[in-house]
Amino acid sequence: MRELLKSALVIGRRDFVATVYSRSFILFLLAPVLIIAISGGFGALSANMAQQESRPTVAVIASPAEFAEIRAAYDRMEPAFGAYDLPELRRDDPARLAPAQVKRLLTAPDKRILAVLTGGVDRPKLTGAIDEHGQVLRQMRAVIQDARQQRALAHARTSVPPVSIEMVKVEESTGSLATARSITARLGQTLLFMFTLFLATMLLSNLVEEKSGKIIEVLAAALPIDAIFFGKLGAMLCVSLVGVGVWTLTAVIGVNIWSHSVGAVPEPAVGWPVFVFLVFAYFATNYLLLGALFLGIGSQASTVREVQTLSMPVTMAQLLIFLFASIAAGRFNGPFGIAAAIFPFSSPLTMIARAAQTPELWPHLAALLWQLLWVWLTVRLGAAFFRRNVLKSGGGPAAAFGWRRRG
Repeated sequence: MRELLKSALVIGRRDFVATVYSRSFILFLLAPVLIIAISGGFGALSANMAQQESRPTVAVIASPAEFAEIRAAYDRMEPAFGAYDLPELRRDDPARLAPAQVKRLLTAPDKRILAVLTGGVDRPKLTGAIDEHGQVLRQMRAVIQDARQQRALAHARTSVPPVSIEMVKVEESTGSLATARSITARLGQTLLFMFTLFLATMLLSNLVEEKSGKIIEVLAAALPIDAIFFGKLGAMLCVSLVGVGVWTLTAVIGVNIWSHSVGAVPEPAVGWPVFVFLVFAYFATNYLLLGALFLGIGSQASTVREVQTLSMPVTMAQLLIFLFASIAAGRFNGPFGIAAAIFPFSSPLTMIARAAQTPELWPHLAALLWQLLWVWLTVRLGAAFFRRNVLKSGGGPAAAFGWRRRG
């Protein structure tokens, strides 16, 4: 193991110096212009998806008869709003201490309630983290107005005055916080995906030049193939982290110079320091996982044309993985969420979304260890296929883990 690590460090130092000290590395650092443009488009789309999925919930403190009147008006009004969905309604029985009940509903983490409606149809009062000119207040006003009109028709009255809803605004509710954090989760997913898509795909062509120049045979004669793979993967990860560090520093400086609204960004559930650490940690594991896979696939190619042919299916596979993780965001305890967290290539994208939305830390430790295990397995398999198919030596994938055929 010590010799493997020593050999991997030799290869890693060689590739890192050759890449960072080249002139083309300057162009590599300028690539964020394209990444930011594409990420902005994906981020806007993801934010829109998050807003649609995080449908606001309004709790209605009312008796069954009062709620039935509001619910009937809600059902009549719902088709008229089309794409602008009405908030979901949840009834709660009136309690003796009304202010305490409202506070309990707004802060209950499992209910994610945006606002609480009290007073029924006669004296409606809406309490929550909503805007006095916002969509939720206008929608609830339309529902109450419809309920009043139906009551007036039942009593043979032809008109009713416009409804006035008393509004009590609070700074924060679990519903508004959940919506904001879901947007943060999707933006984190998108940035992680875009950076990995741009950086890890380069490993497809990492061995082509050395194979064409017969350099790989010299390296393979002096060092274990596993060490070559680990070294190249580690070197490219360090190169990528240098680039990401430069881009992040540039973005932070730009935000501090041109924007004064950083405080408006919702804080992730785990807090900013832990979230930033997890972003870099999951970027590293995501890069290593995909990089190990691409290095193994690309090592089978002999020409640049073959690498170009492989690029399209590899990119499509990454897009499918991103779609899978996007569907799982916000559904961490459902079948999609559990499957996306277990599947190693979607696990980093799923877990960074979880970090933005839930405060538990132990799942991240388990996920990082799980992902690193699959990095090791993927590198060993890639090296075994390279020995068998390219160098025409070794016992194939089974030999990579010390298995031998009996008999």
